[in-house]
Formats: sequence, structure tokens, C-alpha cells
Amino acid sequence: MNVKQNLTTILSDILKEYPHIFLVEMTESHGEYEVILDGDEGLGIYDISKISRSLNHFADEQMPDEAYSLDVCTPGADSPLKMLRQYSKHIGREFDITTIEGLKYQASLVSINENELTFDYFINEKPKKNEQKTILNINFVQIKTAKIILSFK
Repeated sequence: MNVKQNLTTILSDILKEYPHIFLVEMTESHGEYEVILDGDEGLGIYDISKISRSLNHFADEQMPDEAYSLDVCTPGADSPLKMLRQYSKHIGREFDITTIEGLKYQASLVSINENELTFDYFINEKPKKNEQKTILNINFVQIKTAKIILSFK
């Protein structure tokens, strides 16, 4: 088993104690591993620190001769969502969405039903006074990228 496989196995065991936290992705570059975690209701520094310490402890124990470094973090505020599980805590928020067909929308997440996400949006960039929002139902696999639009209002 290589380092990444070992880290994934160790992390999987650790996350059994945190059912509301999940692995988004693990990347590796020149022995540096970035472990990106997210939570169903957000993720605080306390949980990240605790998981990071456990992961480091067990990894050092199981792979004492391996040279690597670990960074455990959450997705950045402007990072695209990568998993369907990440969307539920963002109902009501606005997204920039690009479909695999190349269509682009600026829409608010209304609901999730299994793999289908429902958004609403204005067709015109500057909506007219009486313009109604249009509903967009899209299967998760049809989304190429979806980023939360940060609002500082």
C-alpha cells in the first residue's frame, strides 16, 4: 500500500467517529498531502485540529519510515463544490453554475431531491420589476462547476 492509500484508510477509520464530516479530496504533490474535509453543517477549527492530530499520530505510527507532510483543511470559500453532499448546507445561497454543455447560470439553490438540484434564477441579468424567476432542475452529474457567490451585504 502506498502513502496515499494508507492515509485514506487511516482517515476513513478516524471519520467513523465524525459521521457529519467527510473527505472531499486528497491531493499529493512531491510528498505533500492536502486533505480537504467538509461537514454537513460546516466544519470548525476544533474538529479539523482534532482530526489532523489523529491522522498525523496514526500515520506516523503506521508509516514511520515514510517522508511526507500533511495539511488538513476545508475547501476555500471560493472553491467549487465537488460532491453532492456539500450542497445541502447551502440551500438559499446563490451560485455561479457551469454545466457540462457549457451553459452558465447565476442561480439560487432552492432544494435537493436525491441527485437533482433545483435552482431559481432571473433570465435577464438586470431583472425587470415584475419578472419572475425561472426554475432550473439539473442532475448533479450535469454540473461541471458550481461556486458559491460570496455576498458581503
